[in-house]
Amino acid sequence: MLLRKCIRSVNNRTCLFSRILSTDKTPDDSPSVQTGTPSEPPSTPEQSIAADHNDQYVEKEFVKTSESLESDYRSDDVIKNQETPDPTPEPQHIEMLSNLNSLHSLVTNHHKYLKNVVIRERPITRDDFFNVKSLFTLRDLFESRVHLGHHIGCWHSANSKYLYGIRNNMHIIDIASTEQHLWRALNVLSHLAYSGGSVLFVNNRPGYKKIVKEAAASCSEGQWTVARQLGHYEEPDMTWFEKKKPDLIVCSSVNNPLSKKLLLHANKHLVPSIGILDSDVDPTNLTYVIPGNDDSSQSILLYHRLFAEAVQRAKLVKEHFRVDPTARVNHGR
Repeated sequence: MLLRKCIRSVNNRTCLFSRILSTDKTPDDSPSVQTGTPSEPPSTPEQSIAADHNDQYVEKEFVKTSESLESDYRSDDVIKNQETPDPTPEPQHIEMLSNLNSLHSLVTNHHKYLKNVVIRERPITRDDFFNVKSLFTLRDLFESRVHLGHHIGCWHSANSKYLYGIRNNMHIIDIASTEQHLWRALNVLSHLAYSGGSVLFVNNRPGYKKIVKEAAASCSEGQWTVARQLGHYEEPDMTWFEKKKPDLIVCSSVNNPLSKKLLLHANKHLVPSIGILDSDVDPTNLTYVIPGNDDSSQSILLYHRLFAEAVQRAKLVKEHFRVDPTARVNHGR
């Protein structure tokens, strides 16, 4: 490249000098001797202007070529003066490279291990892992008289957000709200049963004792259906609760004095609870409420059927995996 520029500069100089010599006049003012060949015609003003432009172009090209040659010479000098770097890396760079190589090998081995291990999905990562929303519909709630509340004269003000309206001086419970709260309660119940937790079904009304016992027996869980004798008041013995404390209480008779005592005792021991919240029930001691009728046998039967099915589904999934769901997945670390 440098040789080409030198040749171009020499050619440009030669052309420039030839043009200068051709335009110069002879110093001899004597008239020239005419020969047999005819003399060239005198140049016109347009031709002289064109010749001047060509000369200026040649001079500019010569200046550009000389400047480019000087810059090339300077760049060559800079490259020659630069010191060549030491090819041997520093000790800290060697240590860094070794750490990166070890880390890369570790990540590669870990990915190979994960390809050979089937990692089970944790149920808590999904909203409805056990598909409890398919257990019932709004029509089931309506046909079981879940929407019927108490008389307008005996209602608790904390339950106003769960009430739809009044009909024949009776409060009507919003079953759309019941549906959402029942989904959440069934989801909590199934997750707890899947994790190996114990559930205690509670109802202290004599008329519903059989329903509660059958539901608890169908899912192999505990039940407490002790009823108070009429005309007698005795302080309930809660020593059994401290000896075998459940992980969750499902109560369908929250307004019963024995149930109130048990829920208060459970709160002291930080045991969560699921309770049916009728229009006259105080929700203070309940962790998860289910707005609905707690006096109708149809509604009580529906509640306990759903509770038992949710527990059974969770236990079937746990039996299918045959692993401890609370244990962390071991990645071979």
